[in-house]
Amino acid sequence: MAEEKKKIVKKKVAPEKAESAKKVVKKKAPGKIEVLPTIIVTAETPEVKEAPVTVEAPKPHPVVPHHAEHHHHVEKKKVKKPAEKGIAKFYATGRRKSATARVWISPGSGKVEVNRKPAEEYFCGRQHLLKIYHQPYVLTNTVGKYDATAIVNGGGVPSQADALRMAIGRALAIADCSLHTILRVKGMLTRDPREKERKKYGLKRARRAFQFSKR
Repeated sequence: MAEEKKKIVKKKVAPEKAESAKKVVKKKAPGKIEVLPTIIVTAETPEVKEAPVTVEAPKPHPVVPHHAEHHHHVEKKKVKKPAEKGIAKFYATGRRKSATARVWISPGSGKVEVNRKPAEEYFCGRQHLLKIYHQPYVLTNTVGKYDATAIVNGGGVPSQADALRMAIGRALAIADCSLHTILRVKGMLTRDPREKERKKYGLKRARRAFQFSKR
């Protein structure tokens, strides 16, 4: 043979086994080729141990009342504290000219407090003003049966006394419905609409003109 030919024997390997075959050929003598047994080398992939993954357990859903189960945020309603037993207050408002009186009455001994002062001190002991706001008590025979706490502002002191009388009369009518007719007939529940007329320009007062001089 002029030229030596090398023969390589190939062996088919199944793809699913993923094996690689290597063949070694050794020259022994001229004209003879010895084929050594096939050595199969398997490419084994090293086992990779994955780190354990910790999964948090789902949090329990908060318990929501039945009437608000479709709402995410439940607001607590403000609950009014009940009034003390045996104590009831009745509120009313009275006005006269530009004066305003707000009154709260409750069963008591007949004390009247105006702007955190006793009524006699606030009105400086003026008897005709004290009689004005006492009229509702006298007409309904409730003198000494109710305590009154008032806040007055605006106007003058006589106007405040009239506003206080109206407020006390209205509060008594709310506290006892049977007194409503008596107070209505005497005009204790109706506001007095009379007010000072405004001054006009060119005049001394609302209607008083200056003295006319011909010469």
